[in-house]
Amino acid sequence: MKGGTSSKTELLSALRSTQEVNKFLIEENKLLNDCLSTLEDDMEKIRKMQEFFAAQQSHIPHTTCPVSTE
Repeated sequence: MKGGTSSKTELLSALRSTQEVNKFLIEENKLLNDCLSTLEDDMEKIRKMQEFFAAQQSHIPHTTCPVSTE
């Protein structure tokens, strides 16, 4: 498409091409959003597990075991 001298056919072809690229990008965006959502869910599960284990550790008395030198 050169400076305003494009034919209707060229413009329609460019439009179709742009629409196809746009459609591809929309699908790619949906996939990436799904991946991000899954990652966020997994991170939340990990956070909850960390909180659980931290709470468990706070209930365990810290004792030292005698070490045998024999």
